[in-house]
Amino acid sequence: MTEAEWAACRDPRELLDYHRMKRDPRRLRLLAVACVRLIPPDAFPAQLAPVLDVVERYADGAAARTEFLAARRLVRAASRQTDQYVLTRRVLGWLADDSLEGQSMAIAVTRDLTGSGGAVAECDLNRCVFGNPYRAVAFDPEWRTEAVVGLATGVAADRAFERLPVLADALEDTGCADADVLAHCRGGGPHATGCWVVAGLLGRAAQSGT
Repeated sequence: MTEAEWAACRDPRELLDYHRMKRDPRRLRLLAVACVRLIPPDAFPAQLAPVLDVVERYADGAAARTEFLAARRLVRAASRQTDQYVLTRRVLGWLADDSLEGQSMAIAVTRDLTGSGGAVAECDLNRCVFGNPYRAVAFDPEWRTEAVVGLATGVAADRAFERLPVLADALEDTGCADADVLAHCRGGGPHATGCWVVAGLLGRAAQSGT
C-alpha cells in the first residue's frame, strides 16, 4: 500500500490488516473501542457504555486488568436479561482479549452495526489513532509546554475533541510548524481516544496496554 492509497483508503479491512502487521496492541485496542462507539444509539447496548472508559484507561496503563475484569463481570450480569446480551457478551469478550486478533474481532463484530457511513468513519478513526505510517513525527520537547500538556490531557480525559483546534493554536505558540500535526488537530475528524497527536504529546505512543 502506498501513502496515497493509505490516505484515500475507504475499506477498513485493508487498513486494519495493514496496521495489524505493526503489532501495536495499545493502539489497536483504542481503535476497537472507538469503533464500538460508532454504533448508533438505537443499536448500542447500554450495558457496554460503563466498560468502554475502563478499556481505554486500561490500554493507557491507567487501569489495572482486575478493574477491567470487574467492570466486565458487572456489565455481563446486567445484560443477561436484554435482547442485546449476545452482542454485548461478544464485544466484551473480544475487548478483553489481549491478542491482536481479539481487538480485530471486536472491530469486526461492530462493523455491520455502524450504518452506511461506518466504513468511512472507521478508516478515519484508524488514521486518527495510528497516524501516517509514512511520515513519522518527532515530538519536540519544546512543544510540551504546561499549556500544551494541560490541553492534551484534558482532550484525552474528557474525550473533548472539539478542543483540538485550540491545542493546535497552543502548539503554534511553542513554535510547532509541523503541517501534519496542525492539520490533524484542525481537521473535522472523527477523532478517537488514542489520537496520535495527543498520544505523542503525552508520551503514550509506546505504551502497550497489556
